Amino acid sequence: MDNLFIYEQGRSVPKEAQKPFNNGRFSGTDINPMWRIKKLTELFGPAGIGWYYEVTSERSEEHGDVVIAVVDLNLYIKLGGEWSKPIYGTGGNVILRKGQVSDEGYKMALTDALSVACKALGIGADVYFSADKTKYMAVEEPKEAKPKVEAHNPCSDCGGEILTYFGEDGKPKATAAQIINRTVAAYGRPLCWDCATKAKLRAAAESA
Repeated sequence: MDNLFIYEQGRSVPKEAQKPFNNGRFSGTDINPMWRIKKLTELFGPAGIGWYYEVTSERSEEHGDVVIAVVDLNLYIKLGGEWSKPIYGTGGNVILRKGQVSDEGYKMALTDALSVACKALGIGADVYFSADKTKYMAVEEPKEAKPKVEAHNPCSDCGGEILTYFGEDGKPKATAAQIINRTVAAYGRPLCWDCATKAKLRAAAESA
C-alpha cells in the first residue's frame, strides 16, 4: 500500500463539515466530529469492527481559576486483517471558568482527543495544512506577480496556525512570534497557545 494512501483519502474536508470560529482569543476552523466518524468508517469499517478507541485517562486539571477536563485515548485501526499499534490522542476542554460549569467538558475533550489521533492519519489534513499540495491539484501559472505573504507558522502538536493570543478583554497578550519563541525555549518546539497550556498542565501533573 502507498504510504500516503490513508492520508490522501482522508485529507479533504467538505465545506459542509467545516465551521469557522472566533472566540475572541483564537480563530480557525472546526471540523464536524461526525464527519470524522464517517471518514473512519469509510476507510476502515464500522466502529468496533474496523476501528475503535480506548480511553486511557480522564482527569481534571486546575489552571488558576480555570478547571480543564483532559482525556487521553488510543485509536486503533484494522488494515489487511491486522490491528494497528495505538495511535495516541489527547484533548482538553474547560469545565469550570468564573464559577460557570460546563457539563459537556469531558465529552468535548474526548472529541478533541479523537481529532488529534485522526490528525496522525492525515484525516482532515487540508484544514490544518492548507499549504500542502496534492497530485490532483492543477498547477496554474500566476497571471501576475502576487505580493509576498508571511510564512505559515504551524503548531508542532496540533498542526494549527500559531496566532496572536487575546485576553478576555479582547486585547492582544502575546504575538505569534512571542508565543513561538517562548514555547521553543520551554518545550523545544513551537506550540499554539492551547497546546502550550496543555503542555504546561501535563508538566505540572508529572512533577506533582
